[in-house]
Amino acid sequence: MNLPHKRSILSLIILSTLTSTAFSAEDSVELTEIEVIGTTPLHGVGLPADQIASNIQSATAEEIENSQSLDISDFMNSTLNSVSINSAQNNPFQPDLQFRGFTASPLVGNSQGLSVYVDGVRVNEPFGDAVNFELIPQAAIASMNLMPGSNPIFGLNTLGGAISIQTKNGFTHQGHSLETYGGSFGRWSTTVESGGSDGNLAYYVTGSHIEEDGWRDESESDIDQLFAKVSYQNESSTLDFSLMGVDSDLNGNGASPVELVKIDREAVFTYPDNTQNELRMLSLNGSHWLNDSLLLSANTYFRKNDRETFNGDGAELEFDGAGDLVEEGETDKLEDVNGNVINETDLGSPDDDDLALNNTSTTEQDSYGLSVQFTFLNALFDKENQLIVGASYDKSDVNYTANSEVAVFRADRGTNGTDVLLAETAVDGKIDTKTFGLFFTDTISMTDKFALTLAARYNRTEIDISGTSGNGETNLNERNETHVFNRINPSLGFTYAMSETTGIYGGYSESNRAPTPSELTCADAAHPCALPNSFLSDPPLDDVVAKTFEAGVRGTMGNVNWSFGFFNTTLKDDILFFPDTDAPAGQLNVGIFDNVDRTQRKGIEFGLSGKRENLTWTANYSMIDATYESSFGYIDHEGDTQRVTSGNSIPGIPKNNIKIGLDYAFTPAFSLGMNASYHSGQYFRGDDINEDDQLDGYGVVNLHSRYKLNNNVEFFAKVDNLFDSEYETFGIYGEPNEAPGVRSLTDEHFVGTSAPRAGWIGIKVSM
Repeated sequence: MNLPHKRSILSLIILSTLTSTAFSAEDSVELTEIEVIGTTPLHGVGLPADQIASNIQSATAEEIENSQSLDISDFMNSTLNSVSINSAQNNPFQPDLQFRGFTASPLVGNSQGLSVYVDGVRVNEPFGDAVNFELIPQAAIASMNLMPGSNPIFGLNTLGGAISIQTKNGFTHQGHSLETYGGSFGRWSTTVESGGSDGNLAYYVTGSHIEEDGWRDESESDIDQLFAKVSYQNESSTLDFSLMGVDSDLNGNGASPVELVKIDREAVFTYPDNTQNELRMLSLNGSHWLNDSLLLSANTYFRKNDRETFNGDGAELEFDGAGDLVEEGETDKLEDVNGNVINETDLGSPDDDDLALNNTSTTEQDSYGLSVQFTFLNALFDKENQLIVGASYDKSDVNYTANSEVAVFRADRGTNGTDVLLAETAVDGKIDTKTFGLFFTDTISMTDKFALTLAARYNRTEIDISGTSGNGETNLNERNETHVFNRINPSLGFTYAMSETTGIYGGYSESNRAPTPSELTCADAAHPCALPNSFLSDPPLDDVVAKTFEAGVRGTMGNVNWSFGFFNTTLKDDILFFPDTDAPAGQLNVGIFDNVDRTQRKGIEFGLSGKRENLTWTANYSMIDATYESSFGYIDHEGDTQRVTSGNSIPGIPKNNIKIGLDYAFTPAFSLGMNASYHSGQYFRGDDINEDDQLDGYGVVNLHSRYKLNNNVEFFAKVDNLFDSEYETFGIYGEPNEAPGVRSLTDEHFVGTSAPRAGWIGIKVSM
């Protein structure tokens, strides 16, 4: 391989991020065309799409921009198959994103089953594997791949899939632009971009500011994003140094009682529920052809995310006969962090019913790591072959502190603090995590039509927890040991081209997830904790192991691209949160994490897409059957002991999902598009035996349009929820009468509600 040939391969890798189709890379592939997809976090050379044994869905920067989505999670929800959102926080920047019944969520304590990578760096937070989508600047995204299944190459947490994002650089995205839009909910956004190259050097920079009042009361958000990259490229090498900085201030005040929603959909139950993130990230990525058939790729990074939370909530507190503060139904007097018994006079003598808590936490997360991989293109047994061998090392240092301040409700269900901190809720913890991975993946073309892929990854995770809870009373590491998790995860897949336009694929894969520090420190039945703040002791939990079978057929028929497939993922030792047996009825956030034997997600996916003259269209359907496959006992929302049996549906996961997209170019300057989606009902979280009614299914239609005034100026507009549908995407149980103004409410059903019809208009100026 001569140097010009190397340069062409590097260009092909770059161009592959620009030529992937919008809604499903696999749906739109013609088996005679080459469409390169990166199959590892460090993309390397990549593989033709028709040699990948799964239904990968892809999108480019242009397609994301044309959709006018709020962020990458909004884009995936509106366009990609098997994706849905639970609005647990009821803030559009804090979604629980679900794919095939697995979750990527900003909420610590959620069972996370998706890994997310940006330029080869895993951005699941070290503490709880949480994903904060507002920390990924959408303007900087060049391409994204949604990789399904338990692909072991993407490492920890890839139980149901991985999201792999590549950012822009000045070689592929040149020019300058200013975009601004505004409209409903007081939402205003401004984004600037600039990119250019001069021979072997290039730069790219983008910055954005977005703010809104929110469609609900007391739900404002404010986000500032900056991304910059300096790049070098020659015939045999690439080098990219990037900087990412994001500050966000989000108010997501959670679900509301259904009775309150009927009175006022904009009302919040209690507030504030504020989250502030401050992200600073540096990364260095490079590749170099060592010889004609060997490519070295590597990256290193430093990532710092400081997170502060403030949650005003109800309290299970009261005063005893002496005026001292106790937990409801208990006699033990509560103390402050100075060891003093708390008396009602210390709090200003409030009424028992008005007592509340201000739960606060600070999480300082520093992480850094190094990944390296070698891509060998040598023939094997005279067959075309691609072998990738790699290793990764990641380390994180987390400092976590939490307190609960006794507070008093105001008439509007906001809280006023008293400066009195409960001793039993004080946590001061430190978590050091080390993860080492060693992997390979080999794809050999056995014939011109048949390709076989074998892969495996070894994961080793060490979690060292220290510190105290209960104001120093409890050691977070009573056993004085480091939690160590080791596993080798294999995968095997094949593709076969039955004709020039039709192919089949199939495979088996495994991956694992180590218990998070928040789960390990909340697993002692004798000492239940209250999410999300209180940590106690650390009995061991087993890691979660996912095993996925997947198969399908795909191809083209005239100008229509199609795919049909099925999947089955079984989780061994899944980790669930179990409410405490002694907690008051309806209080489901006090309890422990524990393993259950087996859960399962299985289903089918069907996709169509095509283009005819000026019309581009897509249609996707997925059925996801998420069930418990073993029996276990738990406490329901009424405080009764129940038993889940094999076959019960897992709450919170819509079974049927339908998505349709249409875009029509009336003229070269003017286009109009729509996307419509339907999601079937789901059980309320906490209804694991499926005895209650489900949330109703819902459908929503969104519109978007663009008008190009000339080559430099274009206008755009968007309408969400065109028919002003009222629906709910999330359900949970709670205590509806624990705050002022809602004392008469009795229905324990809480819901995450839909935003009303809304519209925005904007302008983009390019040079």
